[in-house]
Amino acid sequence: MGLIWLAAVAVLVLFVLWWAFPILARIAGVLIALDSLVAIVLFPDRAIPYRLWWLLAGVLIWLAGHWAWAFKHGMWASRVALRVFTLPGLRHLIPRSTVASPGRPAA
Repeated sequence: MGLIWLAAVAVLVLFVLWWAFPILARIAGVLIALDSLVAIVLFPDRAIPYRLWWLLAGVLIWLAGHWAWAFKHGMWASRVALRVFTLPGLRHLIPRSTVASPGRPAA
């Protein structure tokens, strides 16, 4: 009985992550990036070495959230994410199920 309960909890956690990840990742990514930018502007002598990594992590988390949203819903949540993913290096990461313009569901 314990193994079945553990598998059920694991499946439930995966469903909650599938449901909540795109929104939470976009919000967390923006907050981390903004926090890093404010720290770099206000305290450049102390913040530059390590806050650049946090800024990069925030942007990557934000992009992962937008990618997951596009994969899940078949459309982009913002024009900014669409423009970022049409850059030459990131163009290959666009989910095949998405339409080219944000806000319109796939047919």
